[in-house]
Amino acid sequence: MTKQQKLIAHIDLDCFFVSVERIFDPGLKDKPVIVSGNPEGRGVVSSASYEARSFGVKSGMPIQRAKKLCPNAIVLPVRMNAYAEYSEKVFELLRNFTPLLEEASIDEAYLDITGTERLFGPPKQLAQKIQRQVQNELGLPSSIGIAGNKMTAKVASQLAKPGGILEVPPGKEQEFLSELPISAIPGVGGKTEERLKLLGAKKVKHLLSLGQKILERHFGKWGLELFLRAQGIADELVIAEAETPKSISKEITFDQDLSDYEQIQQWLYLLILKLGIRLRKKQLYAKRLTLKLRSPDFSTWTRTTKLAQMTNQDPELMSAGLLLLQREKAKAPLLRLLGVSASELSKSYEPCLFEEDRKKKENLMKALDKAREKFGFDAIYPAKLKPLMEKMREEKKEEEE
Repeated sequence: MTKQQKLIAHIDLDCFFVSVERIFDPGLKDKPVIVSGNPEGRGVVSSASYEARSFGVKSGMPIQRAKKLCPNAIVLPVRMNAYAEYSEKVFELLRNFTPLLEEASIDEAYLDITGTERLFGPPKQLAQKIQRQVQNELGLPSSIGIAGNKMTAKVASQLAKPGGILEVPPGKEQEFLSELPISAIPGVGGKTEERLKLLGAKKVKHLLSLGQKILERHFGKWGLELFLRAQGIADELVIAEAETPKSISKEITFDQDLSDYEQIQQWLYLLILKLGIRLRKKQLYAKRLTLKLRSPDFSTWTRTTKLAQMTNQDPELMSAGLLLLQREKAKAPLLRLLGVSASELSKSYEPCLFEEDRKKKENLMKALDKAREKFGFDAIYPAKLKPLMEKMREEKKEEEE
């Protein structure tokens, strides 16, 4: 029996942040929209609509330059909570088509669709079904590439934008890639592109002309990888999230470096609250909590502690997180990033002497989670978070005005 040819689909949500904002405000449709982490300060473009891109606006561009290029653009602040919620909805929908799903980022994923023809028809027909469902049920446009491996599928989805589907038949990967610019190869950034152009390589086919030895001489192991990728040879395994992941984490990069310890504590509580919700949704219990900190000079370090017992309860996680933060207070007078991670995860825990009390607390948390799911995250929150939540609401109100 011959081995079945792998088929991988790569879905990329078009202008994802902007698309989510348009769900909340349909009046933004067909208008130049830019989403930025810090619209008035040193922020960069996180997402831009195609209307804004037509003026030369690109992701990663300083927001002030983007405003000069597109002065009529509607500039909105990043709302990562909303984007994360829609991202999860998309991934849950995609799992209806295949359990072999790899979340590549908040707005893209790989699906191993090998052998799905009996259920959903030919690959392109399946892609059309996925695209329609994501649009009709969630209101999000997407582009999909299909190929025999992840790399080629990703290149195909980029060429299919916006809103298209592009299938590369198995065995045609090298032919498909040949005439594309070298920047189309994932991993070829600006510096690598400049060095390759000095060697005379402008298109992917030129990498093959240079040969493996020359590429390895100039780029080491990466040179061999470039040579393989130019032939359309790449890792074809989709790494699905394990039933029990190794860890779950939440973090935030502040728009401005934060020094107020009370505010830092409030952000920690907010992150742990979201971490707890995620753990309970996956029915997981953690034995270890890790705190991640980054200072303005980008120095990054972590501190970890073993929990007294397996838990997914906010108060227990917060108690451990606060203790770690207090120990690092003197080392981090200014913070650029704060994160928390739960690890040593399990689907079960060892019963304790106060099992009845524990069950009551778990039932209370489940009820709160359901209420938040129905009425929104900021509908119910602990009193400790009141100053931060009010501040966030006020900032949102000022932006809307």
